[in-house]
Amino acid sequence: MKKIYTGVEVIAFAVAVDDYQGEKYVKSHEVDKEKGIESNFKLMLEAMHNPEKARVKLEPAHTEQAKVIVDYFEGLVFKAMQRKLSDFETKITELIKADDININGRDSRLPIVGSLPGVYRNNLTHDNWSEQERSLRKTSEYVGEVGKRTEFSGTIAMSRYMNRTHSMLVSVLTEDQNIIKFFYDLYRGADKKDFDKGTELVFTATVKKQEISSFSKCKETFVNRVALPKEDK
Repeated sequence: MKKIYTGVEVIAFAVAVDDYQGEKYVKSHEVDKEKGIESNFKLMLEAMHNPEKARVKLEPAHTEQAKVIVDYFEGLVFKAMQRKLSDFETKITELIKADDININGRDSRLPIVGSLPGVYRNNLTHDNWSEQERSLRKTSEYVGEVGKRTEFSGTIAMSRYMNRTHSMLVSVLTEDQNIIKFFYDLYRGADKKDFDKGTELVFTATVKKQEISSFSKCKETFVNRVALPKEDK
């Protein structure tokens, strides 16, 4: 059995597992044997150690997608070379260039592999939203009044899960093409799916600040103390 893999090869297995899991990244603490829920990392190692008996089967399409993911992150890391790379970017750089990943040992490059397909999808969504933001420079206006509590409505244009704080960064586009942003703590009981892109959202919040984004050059309204309809009493 093969024990040494390249970065592209292990990412291909991660893509296969991601496909098997329905584009969901299951962590070790989320495993539920009774419900048949296994972690991505365990399924990935299983497939590499014993492909003939593994639950996940590697297909040529998975390898092709892995190459696309590698090309994307190579470009991302190249752009980041003008500054100091983050720890995650450094690990990605080491992974995509690797040709000596030993799945029998505790290779420090392995733990991030399983999450890469999801990170890639999230980055594409963010990239697309960034382009859309820049196109709104001449139309986006401030919404509400700083310090006042207001009811807002719009469509979620982008949402990103923040792992360290178990919260969501949400960008809402109003009917008039105005941008509203907020952070939402998932410990309050909401689910990531509540903030899926394209979701129509009506919520109450307090306007924290209004400013022109240094990145998109758009007028943006930032709100806090967000209350979703199901929380309203």
